[in-house]
Amino acid sequence: MMNIFMNKIQIKGLVLTTFMGCLATTLTTSCQFEDDDFFDQSASLRVEDTNVKVKEMLPKPANGWVMQYFTGTGVAHFEGFNLFAKFESDTKVTLAGNHRLLRNGNAGKYTEHKSLYSLLLEDSPVLAFNTWNDILTPLVDPVDPYKAPNTLMKDGAGMQGDNNFVIVRYNDQEIIMRGERYGAEVRLVVCDRDWKQYIADCEAMKKTICGTITSYYITNDSESLYLTGIAGGRVRKSERLEDPIRRDSLASVFTPNGIRFEKKDSLGKYAFQEFKLAADKTCLVNEDGNVKIVPTWDEYLIEHSGVFVLDPSYFSAAQSSLFNSISNEVRKFDNGWSLKSVGLGKGAGSDAANGLIFTFYTSKSKTSEAKAYMELTQTRISLGKIEISQRDNPACDNNLTTIGKKATNIINLCKQMAGTLIGKYDVVPNDFFSPTGATYTAYEGGQTFILTK
Repeated sequence: MMNIFMNKIQIKGLVLTTFMGCLATTLTTSCQFEDDDFFDQSASLRVEDTNVKVKEMLPKPANGWVMQYFTGTGVAHFEGFNLFAKFESDTKVTLAGNHRLLRNGNAGKYTEHKSLYSLLLEDSPVLAFNTWNDILTPLVDPVDPYKAPNTLMKDGAGMQGDNNFVIVRYNDQEIIMRGERYGAEVRLVVCDRDWKQYIADCEAMKKTICGTITSYYITNDSESLYLTGIAGGRVRKSERLEDPIRRDSLASVFTPNGIRFEKKDSLGKYAFQEFKLAADKTCLVNEDGNVKIVPTWDEYLIEHSGVFVLDPSYFSAAQSSLFNSISNEVRKFDNGWSLKSVGLGKGAGSDAANGLIFTFYTSKSKTSEAKAYMELTQTRISLGKIEISQRDNPACDNNLTTIGKKATNIINLCKQMAGTLIGKYDVVPNDFFSPTGATYTAYEGGQTFILTK
């Protein structure tokens, strides 16, 4: 209560100072109180009217509200939290959640707890959760959240979480609030489903967005940056993935449709805060469609450590002939060997590098395999466009070099197979967030082909 009282004194002092300054300059300027009418009684009446309307709104939704909760901006390492609230008209509230900082063995488990709330008539309407609640209080406590509840933080800030919220604006579907002490934006939005179902749907969206790929482009089609950390709820934005000069971070929460950041940000002239998964599931799109979050699937296809296999049903006649010739040639190394597949990926062992991967059966029973590598370079031209190239004397790994000592034409045949792929391609993955293959459509040289896992 002392903190609240002191805050009020400071605010009134600020207003008085501003007013006296205005009186001193009446001949050259004027004070504008039309928007924040501190002195006219209509201001207090507006606050009271807002309280009445919000108090009527809070108990109405059958499934209550989702509280998209963020801690203060001075704490950079905490994610956003999806909490849930069901208000009763008699000042009782049920809060729920499954966040990782729940205590008494409930971390990560769905938990509900009843407590009290009130609507305060201050300079602005304030929604206050003014008694202990197992869901909210751990985020507000002035303790080290990792050593709770016994270790106080030096400055008493804890996670910089708030339990009193100034109501900034509202409508029938959402209430935008600001933490009274630490200033983080917190949003109440009408929940359209059972709380456990909401949590499950958010987890499903997280699984979709944060599948195989964990880095993303954020782009407005003329400017692009990289995003990482989406899965952990603390998104980091940088100009490059490796050794960035600067990394800005934003807390976020998952929604059943995508993600929402703690506050508005911008890329170029376009603002963004909330993204939804596009209907074709190729990207996330912001409110006005001008900013997209696109998984770095093209870099994944080029740099990942696994192998994507060329679908032989899309081989040209020349590729089919080369495949059979390589399979026959390797028998000169060992009569039980044959060629199983040709793929793009990364070679094995100490000399691993991106290139063309040849997988050989090493027995007639086809129960064991070995891989050999030939250098082949994939380069990202732009999003969705990749160029494949090769040097005149491509490097080979030890396996292919060893095989080539007996199967003397095999390196030449492998080089010819690589040569059929040299060109520029429009590339479309079969899944943008978790690709297990892609279609390479040649538009300058090369041969259209499909990669599969």
